[in-house]
Amino acid sequence: MPLIALLGRFTLAYLFLLFAIALGMHLLGMQSNSGTNSAALMGAVIWACLAFAKKNGRYLTPPEQRSIFVGMLTVDLLLQSSIVLLASASSPPSFGAVFLALALVGGLHALAIWLMIGTAGRQYAKEAARAQRA
Repeated sequence: MPLIALLGRFTLAYLFLLFAIALGMHLLGMQSNSGTNSAALMGAVIWACLAFAKKNGRYLTPPEQRSIFVGMLTVDLLLQSSIVLLASASSPPSFGAVFLALALVGGLHALAIWLMIGTAGRQYAKEAARAQRA
């Protein structure tokens, strides 16, 4: 599986999880929050990375990890920007407030993405070691 396919899977999984969690929370009478958005992000990162590893029989190399990190963060920031713009369609927010919010969310999501890429790699290594012993 090429890296672009990994990014495609991540994007689709992230969108699906965001909508599924939002719908589920709405049906339960609850509001989505940053925790549910972060859970969707982390789940999508781990799933996409593990799918790549299983399909290719190896995990991402360090240069591939950096490329995927940048790609996933770009997708996330574009999605977060879209959400902000859609939510504020009736009254445009100030550029400074939007930039500050995206910088804060971007920083936190960057950390989460980087940690989940590493976590998926460790998980794949454990699964591969278990498969060799069996």
